[in-house]
Amino acid sequence: MRHLKLLVGLFIATVFSIHQSQGQDFVYTPKNPAFGGSYVNYQWMLSSANAQNTLKDESQASYGRDYSYDPAANFEQDLQRRFFSELSSQVVNSYFGDDMGQGGLEEGSYEFGNYKVDVFEGQQGVNIRIQDFQKGSETTITLPYY
Repeated sequence: MRHLKLLVGLFIATVFSIHQSQGQDFVYTPKNPAFGGSYVNYQWMLSSANAQNTLKDESQASYGRDYSYDPAANFEQDLQRRFFSELSSQVVNSYFGDDMGQGGLEEGSYEFGNYKVDVFEGQQGVNIRIQDFQKGSETTITLPYY
């Protein structure tokens, strides 16, 4: 009988304690502003990513406080740019400008720094072959006769 009273009391307590449960929908909000998050998080995420970045770009010369700037290398690059600029000016002027094939670009072989430039006439037109010894590459430009 004692067990029956205990069971009836437990049943009555269970019936009175049952009530309706309510829940809410789970809403995901991204943190990254690129994916719809708040724009306020942008600076924090960028600084966090930069702090974790262990890779450094070797191609970017550091001209700052460590004085790794090399004036001699810069001078050599300027001379090479000027040489190729002058060569392209002669090509354009002698074949497309006022000279129209007279004077201007002469046949021959020119060596400058890491480059060798050969100018010669071929069957199709005037050929300009540029060899880069440092990279091991070769470029041939053909200016057709017209």
